[in-house]
Amino acid sequence: MNTDVTTWELPDEAIARLGRGIIRDLEPSPDGKHLVMATTIGVWWYELATMQPVALWETERGYGWTLKFSPNGELLATGNADGHIKVWDIQSQHCIFEMRREGWLNTVSQLAFSPDGQRLASSGGKYDAVYVWHFQTGEQIAKFTVDEGCQPHHRRPRIPITFSPNGKLLLAATPENMFSIWDIETGERIAHLTAHTFPLTALFLSPCRKFLASVDQDGNLRKWEVDKLTTDESIPVITDLPKAINLVHYTFSPDSTLLAAAVSGTTITVSDVENDREIATLVHTEPIKRVRFLQKGSQLVITGRDTLQLWNVGDPAPQSPAIRDHTAVCGSVKFSPDGQTLAAGYFSGEIHLRDLETLKLQTKFRCEGLDRIRSIDFSPYGNKLAVTSYDKIVRVWDITQPKVPPVELVGHQTYLYALAFSPKGDLLVSADSNGVLGVWDVEDDHKLQLFTEETDSIWSIAFSPDGESVVSAHENEKARLWDIKSGEQITELSMIHPQDPGKYKGDDHQIQRRLKWLEKGAVYKATPEPIAFSPDGTLIAGGVFRELWLWDATTYETQMVICLPHGCWRAEALTFSPCGRYLVSGASWQGTNKVSIRLWEVATGKNIATFWSHPTDIQSLAFSPDGTVLASGSFDGTILLWDMKPYLSSSDTH
Repeated sequence: MNTDVTTWELPDEAIARLGRGIIRDLEPSPDGKHLVMATTIGVWWYELATMQPVALWETERGYGWTLKFSPNGELLATGNADGHIKVWDIQSQHCIFEMRREGWLNTVSQLAFSPDGQRLASSGGKYDAVYVWHFQTGEQIAKFTVDEGCQPHHRRPRIPITFSPNGKLLLAATPENMFSIWDIETGERIAHLTAHTFPLTALFLSPCRKFLASVDQDGNLRKWEVDKLTTDESIPVITDLPKAINLVHYTFSPDSTLLAAAVSGTTITVSDVENDREIATLVHTEPIKRVRFLQKGSQLVITGRDTLQLWNVGDPAPQSPAIRDHTAVCGSVKFSPDGQTLAAGYFSGEIHLRDLETLKLQTKFRCEGLDRIRSIDFSPYGNKLAVTSYDKIVRVWDITQPKVPPVELVGHQTYLYALAFSPKGDLLVSADSNGVLGVWDVEDDHKLQLFTEETDSIWSIAFSPDGESVVSAHENEKARLWDIKSGEQITELSMIHPQDPGKYKGDDHQIQRRLKWLEKGAVYKATPEPIAFSPDGTLIAGGVFRELWLWDATTYETQMVICLPHGCWRAEALTFSPCGRYLVSGASWQGTNKVSIRLWEVATGKNIATFWSHPTDIQSLAFSPDGTVLASGSFDGTILLWDMKPYLSSSDTH
């Protein structure tokens, strides 16, 4: 068996994957041997005894959202963010049932098997509908929805469902902070129970099948007698959690007593909530993102920033080893100037530095302010790393002294989106959501030189190779070019579509549509998001909805408009190859199984290669200094590495 998980189930042409995707749901296997996770790249199987991965399933589309084992443990149902549902035979590892619900972002919220294992129910999607199938025949048995006037304004992340013990009724959370009971055969809603005052997040039966527990998003818990569910009478077990509690998970013990695992900061307290008795407490070593009971209440899964461990309730510490590498969204990737290190910034607030040859983690930094790292950059000498997270502070680490706290540059009045070192390394420029550029003197202890006037939110910036100017892409305005010494605006790049048909390249169908649209005199107002200078400083490239634009960096005239094909209408990330002959764009997700990364020849606008990559948006792209490796960071929490040597001539790499 191949034990190098960085090479498991890779897209064509990729050479490695860093990270294992963001965890959306997890379940222990009924035999107690495995922990199975629905993640943004697929379904991971881990051996509980060793916490080592043994398989990765369902990667064709990925973006898993939920999963559920059948009562006999022979089947596994999976559902993803697109509404696709599959049932797998665990022994053969084959899909025996597949159903695709129609609709846009029709997320499968939760799945449930009937007690006899013959029926499968799912919740979520348009109108928060609940479906029931006989999955062996593929027949849809029932579909339940509430009246249109009761529909929520916002889709809920989880819509809990469960079958009654006899399998004849289906219980599902519905709007107005209640749950409904449906007769599966007749389709009649026979009750809707309104004891909760907040939306429900969980419904689960006791082992004795006599009781049902319901939990709402404020942590309130109620216990119901199954035989009396058609009345609105329940036992309020917990109605007022302490304010210090930031998350809680409930389960029934084997004797049908309700247990709670409550988290406050780094402390977990497990209690018998019906008898108001504390069972055990654990002080963890890092902030806790999620807890989940396993093994009938005697074991907990504890998820930290990028670790997952098991805790036998009552032990002084969690078990070792931990499961790692299920990181948050990857907001930015960057190679060091010597090409030996790859840096990645995550929405968890962490920055990882990896050795490119071994792919091993070398150093980990953390922004202790707000999360969501949007931009990182190495200084030209590779000794400094600058970072913006979703706060007002620019942080600069000396990576030769990883234990020394970063220099913190303050002065921005709102969130930071982008930064860049100048080519000489003497300046650092930062950009915020008010459209202000800050210029910092790196050689003079990062002293602030100037702030520009407010414009509009700046999404991205790029230095000219000579270091004399900076181009910025604004949310609702054109791209602007700035003189970096004076802070004065040089020009705005034109977004008027050229009338010359010869300037349009790319997808033929889209070019013809654009030309017909121009003939009618239509005006299309587009704004670039990613922006980049070519290495020789002659061109500026911008990613616009449905298009890539290239401007002459001297005359500022539009040189080329590349029309993007269907399925990659928005370029979320953009970068030139080090030789300057190629431009790479990374798309956002638009209904395809995978998101495209496209390699364009700058001189002709020709798409010379397409990589079907991540299951969701590309957040960042970066070439290694020699041009042989491309890194793509994604909203799925992973980084893919691509071998570019087959696509670039020997003269393009060095």
